[in-house]
Amino acid sequence: MNRKKIIFVLVIVFFFLASRVDALTYLGVSHLGDPISGIGARSMGMGGTSIASATDSFSIFVNPSCLGVLEKKEFSVALGIAPVVEKVVTEDELTYFNSQCYFQLNSAVVTFPVRRKFSLALGLAPLYDNHYQHEKSIFDAGSPGEKIGSASINGKGTLYGYSLGGAWKPASYLYIGGAINFLNGESSLKSSSAIYASPPTAITELKSKISGFNFTLGGMLCFTDEFRAGFIVKTKGKVNDEWKMNYPTWTEEGKRELEFPLSYGFGVAYNFIDEVSSTIAAEIIFSEWSGFKSREGLNDSNYRDIFEFRIGAEHYLRDALCLRYGFYFQPFYGSKEFQIVFFTGGLGYKFNDILSFDFAGEFGKRNYYGDAAFFEERQRIDETVMRILVAIRVQH
Repeated sequence: MNRKKIIFVLVIVFFFLASRVDALTYLGVSHLGDPISGIGARSMGMGGTSIASATDSFSIFVNPSCLGVLEKKEFSVALGIAPVVEKVVTEDELTYFNSQCYFQLNSAVVTFPVRRKFSLALGLAPLYDNHYQHEKSIFDAGSPGEKIGSASINGKGTLYGYSLGGAWKPASYLYIGGAINFLNGESSLKSSSAIYASPPTAITELKSKISGFNFTLGGMLCFTDEFRAGFIVKTKGKVNDEWKMNYPTWTEEGKRELEFPLSYGFGVAYNFIDEVSSTIAAEIIFSEWSGFKSREGLNDSNYRDIFEFRIGAEHYLRDALCLRYGFYFQPFYGSKEFQIVFFTGGLGYKFNDILSFDFAGEFGKRNYYGDAAFFEERQRIDETVMRILVAIRVQH
């Protein structure tokens, strides 16, 4: 099988798997979804950094200007799994666990350098994840430990970004890039509850179809061969949401326009050129969630602006093998009380000038209290979130 056939097969597999994106948390599904951080295994392994440190085609989703460093055609795809474990402690100190493990398509990109100063790219990545499953028992308030019913919540759906962008190199030290992101996805949230003494089961389901677009703009300055800095701006996303609410005995439906937040960030990367080539990178990203709007332009949420901080490193142990690690801090846009810290690590291996693999994993923990919508108020949830990614890069 020649190189063109291999790339064709990988593209077909990618589109076949694109419908099976799943994961993550209750806090995400109870709001607008979980933002996906660390697109691509190299970025994830380095703490999610990529504003100034990206060297692969996955940069189209964060800082398109970094596409300018690519000198060959490239096809990249990242796949993985996302295990989540929740420990729930009830008011009467009963404890139970909820666990799930999902397959995940992280991203896929095709990049084409055009002449010496231009690069074009086309990619797909999940931006917000709405998948979540949880089942619990209902106990008699007057008789702790006596089970009288059950309840479950089942969330599905993902908001994808289909990105078309490119980079321009007007000078040897300057890269400028941009991308238009077509936003599209579907989501559903089904809740059910049953009291054994009073059948039947009560089921409600909210379904949404989402479509819209936004833009990503970025730039990168290479001050020296060792030091470079980058910046990004992601414009507000105009999204149309067609929703339908199915109650046990009737149905409601309607439309609304959502305005996702403006975000911008700055990053730096420094490459130590010595016997062991090493890179360190750090970045901050600010997202204006307080400006989120719905219901015909009204700000009807209590969302807050958030700062994300990321730092990572990469060390080449030999020419074909490198080690990566880092961490990032991600506050929850829905409440200032909840934030999560992820620790990351990974490896990269280059088989030859055509094929290379990247492996990455992350581990994060967060504690929060139930919101009385599904969990009982003041139930404590200890949440462990993990992701493991494998990325394949084919260059020609």
